Amino acid sequence: MTTTPEFAAVAKAQLDTALRFASVTTESAQRLFDLNMKTVRSSFDEASAQVRAIAGAKDPAEIQAIASKVLKPGIDKGQAYAKEVYESVAGVQAEVTALIETQVTEFQKQMVVAMDSLLKNAPAGSESLVASFKSVASTANQAYETAMQSLRGLTPQFEPAAPAPSKRKAA
Repeated sequence: MTTTPEFAAVAKAQLDTALRFASVTTESAQRLFDLNMKTVRSSFDEASAQVRAIAGAKDPAEIQAIASKVLKPGIDKGQAYAKEVYESVAGVQAEVTALIETQVTEFQKQMVVAMDSLLKNAPAGSESLVASFKSVASTANQAYETAMQSLRGLTPQFEPAAPAPSKRKAA
């Protein structure tokens, strides 16, 4: 049977995990917010400079030259932004997955202890019920392991590919 100190320890562990999860997600949201603010500020400054340059242009050829200088750096900055967002989200996913795996492992340990207690205290003739319960727990554990392996197998498929080298010459 579970005692009050054991219950309190489990409750404390659950609270610690919930607080860690909240911390991870809050830190991630803050990093994404900071990245977005930096990107917006940079984009605004660059757009302002480009508008000034275009406004000061003397002829259409100069406007075209200014526009062509802007395109490649804009694409590169977009790729860099997407990479930073991906890395941030992938980091959070790894941390959350680790938290979930830790929780499931702990739950499995607690189930083993509960099963052992159940076996010791089970009335005569309830062996088939206990065996069925063990079978269900084992099947659930196998399903969880299969799901986690599938998730781990999918994650590398979403890794961003290295950007292709630019075919344009620098201006």
